[in-house]
Amino acid sequence: MSELRFALGAALGPVCMVEREVRSVGSCRLFVALELPAGTELLVKVLPGELSRAVDPARFERELLLVAERLADPTLVVPRGGGRAGAFVYHTRPFVEGTTLRAWLARYGELPLHRAVEILRSVLAALTHAHAKNVIHGDLKPENVLLADGQAVVVDSGVVEAVGRSLATGSTETARAALCSRPYLPPERRGGSTALPVPGDDMYAVGVLAHEMLTGQPPTPECEALDEVRAVPPWFGELIRRCLAAEPAGRLGDAAAALDSLSRASWGA
Repeated sequence: MSELRFALGAALGPVCMVEREVRSVGSCRLFVALELPAGTELLVKVLPGELSRAVDPARFERELLLVAERLADPTLVVPRGGGRAGAFVYHTRPFVEGTTLRAWLARYGELPLHRAVEILRSVLAALTHAHAKNVIHGDLKPENVLLADGQAVVVDSGVVEAVGRSLATGSTETARAALCSRPYLPPERRGGSTALPVPGDDMYAVGVLAHEMLTGQPPTPECEALDEVRAVPPWFGELIRRCLAAEPAGRLGDAAAALDSLSRASWGA
């Protein structure tokens, strides 16, 4: 048994038993634990070492529980709590049997348009609920979209902000650098911004996610617009352009606006 797994077992016990380690996401190691006596499964996500040392675990758990209190929607998998295990800080959420959108794309490549729209609709519904409760995801990417029983659900909403609020220095940039993938961050967040996430950050990530689902790759500054490389309805191409606007003022303000646009659009538009 690894030292980290032993430390997690000590921190979670006796109410949970660490069962196995699963594939890491970025620099975060993941474990599955059984919640006793019911035997329900939890996913335990361990923050990387440098970030763990900077986080106040008690404050982090309080922030996560505040997120959980505000979120209750079937398209969201909400945090359960967190703590310290040895030198590392972790957080937990219900374990969802399925595959990440990242794993699906790696195995099968780009999605059919109708399936990409279905997933996008579910993601926007989840973000709409979160934004209405003043919870920003801050780290939306294919690893944080799970495909389970034919549905798409979003995980880790609010975690980046909870980490940022729990740092001794109070710098969200430290959390962003350690947890977030650069292609999904809007341009204004890539140069050392210490501000907390805002809904427009999530909308930029939605645009990247949609582009990647339909082309197999996130957009780059030199790449062509989505509707120039893939046949999509004009309304869909416009929606993605508005999500990916370089300037925050030109971007869709929140998920509700994007979901409304998606819901009102017709295939013949």
